[in-house]
Amino acid sequence: SAPPASNTQEKPHEPRLSLTFTCTVRDCSHRSTHEFSKASYERGVVLVQCPNCKNRHLIADHLGWFKDHEGTVGGTLRTVEDLMRAKGEKVKRGRLDAEGDVEY
Repeated sequence: SAPPASNTQEKPHEPRLSLTFTCTVRDCSHRSTHEFSKASYERGVVLVQCPNCKNRHLIADHLGWFKDHEGTVGGTLRTVEDLMRAKGEKVKRGRLDAEGDVEY
């Protein structure tokens, strides 16, 4: 007889993104790295919490949850990259090479 069917299917590797930033809360300035799914960043909402001061930082909002938040210009600025560019700040993107090193 055949083995019983399994209800669990192996999911394909979900692409992930990593963000390193310096907390902008007064008297904190802690630098930390956070990881999240690429799908959440491109189509959902991403918040990260500073491990030092515990403040939450908005990284992406494609659902409009924070459209009234100061700085998002009515929800038209949807990612931290959009927000930084609007302020004239530099955004640096990298990619992991085959050895796991970041290339800019």
